[in-house]
Amino acid sequence: MKNSFDLSEAMFAEGEIYRPLFVYHPDPIYVLNMAGKLIYANPATEQMSGYTLEELTTMDIGKLYPQGEHSRSLAARQALSEAKRLDFKLRLIRKDGVIRMLSVTYVAIEQGGRMVGIYGIAKDITEEEQKNRRLREQERLYRSLFEYNPAGILSFDLEGRCLSANPNMESMIGCSEHELLGQNYRFFFAPGLIESLNKHFEQALQGKSHNFESQLLARDGQYIDVNMTSLPILIDEQAVGVYIIALDITEWKRQMQRSRELTDQYTSILNTVSEGIFEVNREGRSVFINRAGARMLGYENHEFQNVYNHDLIHHSRSDGSPYPVEQCPIRRSVKEGISSTVEGEVFWRKDGSSLLVEYRVDPLFENGEPAGAVVVFKDVTSRDEIVRQKNEAQRGLAAKTEFLSLMSHEIRTPLNGVLGMAELMLGTELTEEQETYMDVLLLSGRGLQTVVNRILDFNAAENGTIHFESEAFDARTLLEESVDFFSFQAARSGVDLTLDIAEDFPDELLGDAGKLRQIVIGLVGNAVKFTSKGAIQVKAGCMVRPRTGIGEKMRCVLSVEVKDSGIGIPADKMEQLFEPFSQIHSKLDRSYEGTGLGLAICKRWIERMGGAIWAESRENQGSTFSFTLPMLCN
Repeated sequence: MKNSFDLSEAMFAEGEIYRPLFVYHPDPIYVLNMAGKLIYANPATEQMSGYTLEELTTMDIGKLYPQGEHSRSLAARQALSEAKRLDFKLRLIRKDGVIRMLSVTYVAIEQGGRMVGIYGIAKDITEEEQKNRRLREQERLYRSLFEYNPAGILSFDLEGRCLSANPNMESMIGCSEHELLGQNYRFFFAPGLIESLNKHFEQALQGKSHNFESQLLARDGQYIDVNMTSLPILIDEQAVGVYIIALDITEWKRQMQRSRELTDQYTSILNTVSEGIFEVNREGRSVFINRAGARMLGYENHEFQNVYNHDLIHHSRSDGSPYPVEQCPIRRSVKEGISSTVEGEVFWRKDGSSLLVEYRVDPLFENGEPAGAVVVFKDVTSRDEIVRQKNEAQRGLAAKTEFLSLMSHEIRTPLNGVLGMAELMLGTELTEEQETYMDVLLLSGRGLQTVVNRILDFNAAENGTIHFESEAFDARTLLEESVDFFSFQAARSGVDLTLDIAEDFPDELLGDAGKLRQIVIGLVGNAVKFTSKGAIQVKAGCMVRPRTGIGEKMRCVLSVEVKDSGIGIPADKMEQLFEPFSQIHSKLDRSYEGTGLGLAICKRWIERMGGAIWAESRENQGSTFSFTLPMLCN
């Protein structure tokens, strides 16, 4: 069959010479007449396009191209009359709708000196194009990191010859990249550091990176202190060179040296004054005390550092009554950033004696936020007055302790007997009405037992006699069991109770597991008590700090958050939240009655362990209770 251009399908496909070329070639080969109509296509063309040869020869070829691509093919055909051969790229729409990128070659078919058709040879380069595009994007990314990095960067080949330098390196040493290319890495550094540099360069070629301090040699002969990082340049996991990244720390080192000099000067000055001076950080722990202050309080300097300051010297008033930390002017200065002068208070010495003091407390700031406080104090009483105040305080404390001991014996012992007998009575044959009475009796007795226990716990927290354990425990299991304790009660109320523990949460912590369990149970129990619908979410995390000494345990900060969708707390009641015997909701609803000691005990325990607790709430929109505790972990 012949067309108007004397091209026939048989001419290209049926001849013995052409058949193998068309049929078995792995790439699509096809023939177009001068009007752009497909005359013949080999099987590879059918496979690539998804159309059969019959479909290709009868359809509008323009449907094979995305919008705008057909014109590219037409332009190539028109230009072929002069070029005889033309290479270009073209996008193709397969029958299944997938777009592929092709590399196309057009070759002119001539008969009798005139072009009568076109051979088209195509190759699918979609994956290659995608790979090239990713490489170009990566190259642009790496180039940006190189050009705009605030540090100076040099790259070297295996022989240590400079291959490139970024603008910050040029600026740092005062040489252009052109001047630096080809220079050995020893050219850039102070002569006395060559041996160390040789070692780091060789280790980088072995695939090891290092960070160290060094000195660059500038063009004007000045030395520049730098923090240096050597990194291997890897291609296919094979080192082909070395990157050196240098951050100028000259000014930082000068400031550090000046800071050390000033610190020594200030320490000398503070040790010469007669007043006691100490510093506390934002957690309320002692950072520094001068010689006079340590002498007045009976401590060695190292004994006064990194301890909870309030419990150490300010835990009680002159009459022996507990001094709540939230009322302490020193703590208030740290939290609110205010200064104050105080008279007529006592500080307690290491040996248990006290001294009447006047002191001034001034806050310290960091980035505009309170970060601690400095206290300047002096002894303003005689020894006889100190002894009198101490004796009065001890008598008051002894009387209080004796009363609570008596209450424990006189109330708890018979109460335990009542509860025991009630439980035994339940084991006998009783009528249904009698069983109901006994259940009420047990419930009431256990409620009274809880009140007594909470009063005793609160007193121990107030007078500082409470003991905190320091033992290893499974923190994750403790949290899960504490929350699971309320799962049935929450489910019965239709409340969704969930626990979310961070993935990097340590398996084992070191501290008082019993107190932590009671704190978590207290907060979750409150949330369940005041939430009748919605959800309660408990989240736990632990920020681990790096070790500061060989052989010591890692320090960490445990954080727990209990968020509920309950009745919330009125804004004007928030101040009373952690006060003892405060019952914010009991006046509105008798079902919320309690001792008012749960949160007060939690707060005092947490603060005595060096932590902090706080709450956020809006009435009828729920509450969030959070606390943090410094702990140790393996």
